[in-house]
Parts: sequence; structure tokens; C-alpha cells
Amino acid sequence: MKSPNFYGETGLNRMAERRSDSTWLQTLAANQDAIIVPIWRTRNLIAQNTETPEAIHLSVGTARDLLDENTHLIFLGYRNDVPHFAVDISHIDEPHEHPVLKETGEFTDIRDISLNLPREDGGLLAYSRAIAQWHKTHRFCGRCGHPSEPKDGGHMRLCTNPNCNTQHFPRTDMAVIMLVSSGDKIILGRKKEWPEDRFSILAGFVEPGETIEGAVAREVMEEVGIPITNIRYHSSQPWPFPSNLMLGFFAEAESETINITDDELAEARWFTRDELLDEAKAYAEKPHSVSIARRLIAEWALGIEP
Repeated sequence: MKSPNFYGETGLNRMAERRSDSTWLQTLAANQDAIIVPIWRTRNLIAQNTETPEAIHLSVGTARDLLDENTHLIFLGYRNDVPHFAVDISHIDEPHEHPVLKETGEFTDIRDISLNLPREDGGLLAYSRAIAQWHKTHRFCGRCGHPSEPKDGGHMRLCTNPNCNTQHFPRTDMAVIMLVSSGDKIILGRKKEWPEDRFSILAGFVEPGETIEGAVAREVMEEVGIPITNIRYHSSQPWPFPSNLMLGFFAEAESETINITDDELAEARWFTRDELLDEAKAYAEKPHSVSIARRLIAEWALGIEP
């Protein structure tokens, strides 16, 4: 098995088999040693006045002062024999002025500092952010429109309408990201909103009723008009911004004629291995991007393929 990509490690035992035990969860939530991971409007609490950024965790007793009647604890799992919970405190308008949070750190987008965090902390914070955001955007039943309420430690929401009683689970949007090669070169594209010197490999979402391999071939044809073959899976990466799972692939082009048909792309062109080799060597020595895209490019340029 390949080493996990960024955000793929949390150090947690999620204890999914115990989440339906409400009495057990209440006991954990009353544990003064339990750890709370706070989220505020999709941002995580980070101490940045240290040599390197550090994730800030709170005790259960401290965090209780941050809750209102609409907030709830989301059970994340056990880490180092200690239960961990996430809580969304977005109802607080100015968290840096709250007595509990004052001078503890800043609420930060972890994509800006993830490389400076221990990998398991980056994964834990991303997981917390994703599930908190799901609760925020799924407060009502998608079937009947009635309010829903958290169950199973926050890993399910149940419609409160007894005539509906629908269970809703956190969503994960499947996306494919693929490095397409032809001999000693690969194709990279630039989105319209990107700077002129920024290129990356192609990617897109899996559609309903579609296989993953089918999505890879369709997206490449849709974006650059090139048929592909020899599709090989590499690895996956949670990308909870807000709810994606990136599935990485290598593939080979059957043509080198680029025909951009995707409105998102400003341009696409072939890059040789020599053009990418210095960047690949630097990435292999010390990763400087959290994205699976950079890893796929680096491993291809260095001849490391599945």
C-alpha cells in the first residue's frame, strides 16, 4: 500500500461500531480529559505565535462555555486513548474576543498551513472541518423539509418528522484526478482564474451511474478532446473542502492533438519530463504542496509509477 496523501491520516480510531450507543457517547462527553476540536466558519483554531503552527485543542470543561442550545458535540474517535470531539462555534461573531478563546490562537484556513502541521493533525482538522460543515448545510430533511437532528455521535442526521424518519449521512463527492502521458511528456491545463504560470493535471467529478474508470476517460475527452487508454489507479486523498474524495490515476494518451472543449480551461499543453524534473526532485526531497496532483507529477517525472 502506498503511503497516505495529505489529510489521509488522523491517528484516530473512529469507533464506528459504538456510535449508536447514546449512553456511551454521553459518558465520553462528560469525560474531563476529552478533547474538543473547535471549528469556526470552516476554519480551525491554530496557534501561530510559535516556531511552527500548532493545532489548538480544548478540554470538555472549557469548551462548554462556547456552546449554545443549538450546538452539539461530534464524536470523531479515540486518539492516544482519549476521546476527541468536534464542535462548530460559528454562532460566536467575534471568537477572538471570547474569554475562552482570547489569545489562544487564530481561526485559520488549514490549507494555508497544513504542510507545517504534523500530518495526523492536518488530517484531524480537515475531518473536523468537513463534518461540521455537513451539519451546517444539512439541517433540514432533503425529502420532506422538516428539521433534522444529529444522531450516532454526529455521523447521521434523522428527520424529526415521524411520517418521514429519513436518515441522512455525511456526503462524499467522488472526483477523479489523472496524469495523462504520451511517451516522455504529460498534458497539463490552466484554469481561467489561475495565474499564467500555474498548470496542473486534469480532474473532474464522477457522474451518477458512472464507473470511476469511465469518469477518467470522459473527463479527459471533455476537457482536452484526447482519448486515453491503460488507466491505472495510484491512490486517494480526502479533500474535505468541502466534501471531496480525490481518486488519483495515471493514463496514456492515444492522441497528442489538444482540443479544449471545457469552458473552465484557458489553455492546455504538453510538458516534457525535463521541464518538470527539477520541481519533482524538490518535491521528493521535501513536499511543498498538500495536493495529490503534485505527488502524481513528481512520481511520474521520477519514474515512480504503479
